[in-house]
Amino acid sequence: MHVIAAELRAAPGRREELLALCRRMLAPSRAEEGCLSYRFFVDPDDPERVLFFEEWRDRAAIDRHFATPHFRDFQARTADLIDAEPVLRIYRAEPEPAA
Repeated sequence: MHVIAAELRAAPGRREELLALCRRMLAPSRAEEGCLSYRFFVDPDDPERVLFFEEWRDRAAIDRHFATPHFRDFQARTADLIDAEPVLRIYRAEPEPAA
């Protein structure tokens, strides 16, 4: 399993537009083959900070996700809504030891 942790920072006055785009990503991303979990959160101490946490079966599923029309559209539309480069980290979960 692979986990994505991504951070976006809304530009001043653009938070609601950014959140609307984030909401539109949920259904199509969750419907993708290999998506195990796809959620976003707003930092309660910094409401301009939006965090995505995603779980994918494997790296190939992530690569397919990055190539989808809805992801490409999200990238293009958020460019004007954020005031910093997105931070993206991809982790690979280690198998748990057998009991």
